Formats: sequence, structure tokens, C-alpha cells
Amino acid sequence: MLTENICRFLEGEPLDASYDGHANCFIETGFHKALLIDFNYDTEPLPGRFPTSAGPLPLLRESRLNHFGKLMFQWLYWHVLLPGRSIPGISADLTLKGKETAGAAHAAQAVQGKEGAP
Repeated sequence: MLTENICRFLEGEPLDASYDGHANCFIETGFHKALLIDFNYDTEPLPGRFPTSAGPLPLLRESRLNHFGKLMFQWLYWHVLLPGRSIPGISADLTLKGKETAGAAHAAQAVQGKEGAP
């Protein structure tokens, strides 16, 4: 999207503002454990599993699996994301798949339009 927007800017065309601020962050907590959070501009981090309800990575919970996920993600970051490739099965936009949304109706409404879910 960045490259496309730079080209649009140079050609005097309107920029694409569709980025929703989606981010994933691994937070090292020590002793080979980490937390994983998944959020965007409109949705605060929710508990659940990433990338789907089948997991394997727990959200908002310290685990060794998240630590290993962070180590794996370092390779993906440098060899897949920075060169501009997609990760199959992982959306650039926030999805509520795998998230525990009970009590988070506002978050669900903010994302529903992008997922096409009723």
C-alpha cells in the first residue's frame, strides 16, 4: 500500500486511506515467554487465539509458544513482509476470527463491515 500511495502522490492522484491500523505485537516477558496482542485503530487488543480460533498462538496471555512465534516472525518480517510479500492466511486488515468478543460489541461493529459478517 505504501508503494501504491507514493505512486499516487507523485501522479497527483488521491491516496488510498484503507489501512485500518492493524498491528500485531509480541511482548517478551522473560524466561522464554511472551504475550501477543492484535489490534487496530478502532479495536483494542482482545483475548482469544491467533490467527483463528484454532490457534495456535494465545492472545493477551503469556506463553512459551508466543516466544517461539516471535522468533519465527523475525524471519518472516525480514524475508516476507519487508520485500512486500503477503503471508498466506493472514489478512492485512484486523479480523475478529479467533477473538473472544463477548462484551466487545463496539469492536465487532467496527470490523464487521470489512469481514462481511452480519
